[in-house]
Amino acid sequence: MNKKFFLVMVIVVGAIVGLWSWTLVAPNNSISIGGSASVQPLLKKLTDKYKTEDGKKFVYSATGSGAGVTNVQEGVYEIGFISKEIKEDDFEKEPINENKALFSNLSKDAINDRKWYSNQLANTPGVDDTYRSIEFARDSIVFVYNDKGTGFDEFLKKSNLEFKFEVDENGNFVKDEKSYRILNAIYKPDSQNDLISWNDLAKLIANEFSLPENKKANLSLAEEVSNKVKVTPYSSTSGSGTRTSFSNLTGIEPGNAVKEYGANGTIYSQIEKSPGSIGFVSMLYGSANSSTIKSVKISNGEKTWDPSNDSTQELVDYPLTRPFIAIYKYDRNNNDLNSILDFLFWMAASPEVEKIYASVGLTQSVQAK
Repeated sequence: MNKKFFLVMVIVVGAIVGLWSWTLVAPNNSISIGGSASVQPLLKKLTDKYKTEDGKKFVYSATGSGAGVTNVQEGVYEIGFISKEIKEDDFEKEPINENKALFSNLSKDAINDRKWYSNQLANTPGVDDTYRSIEFARDSIVFVYNDKGTGFDEFLKKSNLEFKFEVDENGNFVKDEKSYRILNAIYKPDSQNDLISWNDLAKLIANEFSLPENKKANLSLAEEVSNKVKVTPYSSTSGSGTRTSFSNLTGIEPGNAVKEYGANGTIYSQIEKSPGSIGFVSMLYGSANSSTIKSVKISNGEKTWDPSNDSTQELVDYPLTRPFIAIYKYDRNNNDLNSILDFLFWMAASPEVEKIYASVGLTQSVQAK
């Protein structure tokens, strides 16, 4: 065997052994978590910042809220993340809500002690094999649209009307009221042929929101809006947290004509480059500055919110919200249990991460009293 061939064989065998070793070692150096794509921007920043005491990293997979629920039950994820309320049929027994059970009266000393949560559970009877949930933030749902080339913006200015949706005190659309009827007309069609035009939308707004003495003039102005460009609705995929929260808040299930994408960022970018489109996304995207995308205003009584233009402080009580929830199983046989608990308490309650939450348009739900 010549030296050159021998060296090549050594390199090849070394590479194979190295790959085999990495395959065995990598899973032991990471803790798998995942779920909602809406949660990913926050979790990416949190997991980049955090390491366990034994040097392990949390690795997040954005597979959707549905997968967040099923994968934590099947042991694929140590923590499942969802961006919607937990449904009764998600678990045989509803997970223990830690916001009520343990976090309702946290002291400042507690939130600064990373091991407070794991120590509390270690000394609490009856916790073994229970599923437990933590609502760590509330996100907002924002309607965004691209009306470029439709004449819709000019119609709003001339008529002195606003594109807005009215909601009740709980942030819900009231069935058969005017805002519900408009949104239903946009999202309910099952065929592209049945989508309304921007001309139709302008007429609906003029008819529903004009003062009686201005309605005729505003309907005339609506005729100037394009009747050739369709209002194309976009949505996250069925079963996602964003989609479920949309349906919970509006009472509307999108029809088959809707264009579906898996992530809020993808939906936003598609709307940004697609004149005539409309969709709903997280506040992180809905409040972003864009030359082509506008947000639909939301009103309740005398109060109106404009995500595109309002400050963060002005949007504190914005009513269209949904929870960000972490779910895990308390299993004493899991060698990573304390690492999981310490990470969850740190990401949910620690003052260290306030700025990280703020950077993605969120605030922590778990606060010291």
